[in-house]
Amino acid sequence: MSLALLQFNPSSVVLMDNEGRIQSLNGNAERLLSTTEANAVGKVYTEVFGDSLASRVFSLVLKGTKADVRTIEATLPGGRRARLRATAGPLRDERGAVNGIVFVADEDTSSPKLEELAQREERLRGALRRYLGDSVADLVNARPSFVDVGGRTQTVSVLHADVRGYTTIAEDMPPDRVATLLVRYHGAAAKAIREHGGTIDRFAGDAILALWNAPAEQADHARLALEGALAMRDAARDVGADLGYGVGVHTGEAMVGNLGSDQYQNFTAIGDTVNVAARLQAQAKPGEVICSKAVIAAAGKGVRTTPLGALDLKGRKTPVEAFKVEKLS
Repeated sequence: MSLALLQFNPSSVVLMDNEGRIQSLNGNAERLLSTTEANAVGKVYTEVFGDSLASRVFSLVLKGTKADVRTIEATLPGGRRARLRATAGPLRDERGAVNGIVFVADEDTSSPKLEELAQREERLRGALRRYLGDSVADLVNARPSFVDVGGRTQTVSVLHADVRGYTTIAEDMPPDRVATLLVRYHGAAAKAIREHGGTIDRFAGDAILALWNAPAEQADHARLALEGALAMRDAARDVGADLGYGVGVHTGEAMVGNLGSDQYQNFTAIGDTVNVAARLQAQAKPGEVICSKAVIAAAGKGVRTTPLGALDLKGRKTPVEAFKVEKLS
């Protein structure tokens, strides 16, 4: 099969040698297998096709000839379930000797069942993003092992925000009105945090916990955390004057990962760094952002602050030097 015919073939075409190592594939095959030719060439087909599709391709080679077209269902390397009309068989040279294997496939999208499964998968992916945030959801989709319980110690920047006067507001309002109010403010705050690279750890009533430098590494995580804190402060002001957040930010080591049990877990961070962020938040008035000296040191130049001195934080033996953040430039 010529390279030109391979590239212009409307089907997904993969050429392999006699040992199953990929020699070439066209653009449609790249899209089907979620790879590139440069990344796939030289690898054994089982590495590129994934276990589900590879086992079915092996079965095609054993049972059929090049002319046999069979309908197969398999999970593709990108995680999507697909129905294919496929064939696999020997490639022969001019003398008739077998010098390789060809796999040809077309996706069959006519099945209502598959369309329903695709729609359901899309809904589940959307729900996963709403519950976990984009960063964690992407890792769960890309790496199934990511959901295993466990964590590691790493440096993170932590933001803890809490609504001031929430107890009084909740006492004077029906629960449904309180929920509606929180959704308005939390929605604006979460949007601001995510736009500056933050991962929402969780909402706990009127409180928000967010992380930077986890799950993905961010070289400038301390500065991003301050940007996110100021952005959420401003976003809350734009929503109205009903609620105001006190915000605390701290940078340091924490245990980060999927913590909990085999039955229930969530991606979170624990340790003194998280506690300090929460205690700094408790010192902040509505609309104030208070951070530690560690954040200022890591954030670089251009952080305009008002020094607050060494604060005695509840539950800690050692005071923390703190600053009220005014502006970044």
